[in-house]
Amino acid sequence: MKISDLITNEILRMLNESDENTAEIQRNDFANIIGCAPSQINYVLSSRFTPEHGYIIESRRGGGGYIKSAVLLCVSRLPLCI
Repeated sequence: MKISDLITNEILRMLNESDENTAEIQRNDFANIIGCAPSQINYVLSSRFTPEHGYIIESRRGGGGYIKSAVLLCVSRLPLCI
């Protein structure tokens, strides 16, 4: 399984376990848990969790412009293609 698939599956698990269909991700902490580079989190968020797939991402930026944390809101349960 690719690392991007692992990240996607973990985010989907977080969303499915949430009563509010949201997941808050601290990018660096999440990358450490998954065992990947923080930029891979950004890639997955920007390519797989898009409005076209039924997701809204509200991000807070840290120093240097990187995403410090992101809140995902699942607005529809469209199937996500991996």
